[in-house]
Amino acid sequence: MNIGIDIDGVLTNDDEYLIDCISKYCFENNLDSFTDPYAYEFNKLNWNKDIIDDYRSKYFDEYIDNEPARKFASEVTKKLKSDGHHIYIITARHDCKKPEMKRRIENWLNKNNIGYDKLICANVPKIKEIQENNIDIMIEDSPSTIPQINDIVKVFCYDTRYNKELNLNNVTRVFSWYDIYSKINLLKNSLV
Repeated sequence: MNIGIDIDGVLTNDDEYLIDCISKYCFENNLDSFTDPYAYEFNKLNWNKDIIDDYRSKYFDEYIDNEPARKFASEVTKKLKSDGHHIYIITARHDCKKPEMKRRIENWLNKNNIGYDKLICANVPKIKEIQENNIDIMIEDSPSTIPQINDIVKVFCYDTRYNKELNLNNVTRVFSWYDIYSKINLLKNSLV
């Protein structure tokens, strides 16, 4: 199978990072804290583009270079590759199409020993990239992307505080990297 994997929220726990760093940023800059801590990314706050850009200038580099992969992500991606699956990292991370950011993403994937065949820097909602690469399963966390792709690909929704309300056909909720591995094997066995 061709398996698409998102980075932020799937390979990493970016929500915990955002909660911690946004809290610190708000304290340091005398800003109101979260309007909705359960919302997705910067929807948690009532920030304009200038504040988001300033926050990124102070915290984004640390995150993209040093945030660790989720527990067992390396182990499971390597197992999937060894089982004969093709792994496509499909990200729409901020600035991911810029050569410097793409290089940093590749460095992070290598540093964290993530097994993959191809890195794809996509546009939201990733439909074109999913179709062009014949993705069979997309592992995604975004509550805005999942409803847009679930009619074209089987979606494994990585469970987070901000996507708990999603309840769609063709979507399987997953809770850890070994849960992903088990559910991919169940799906593979049901297709035989």
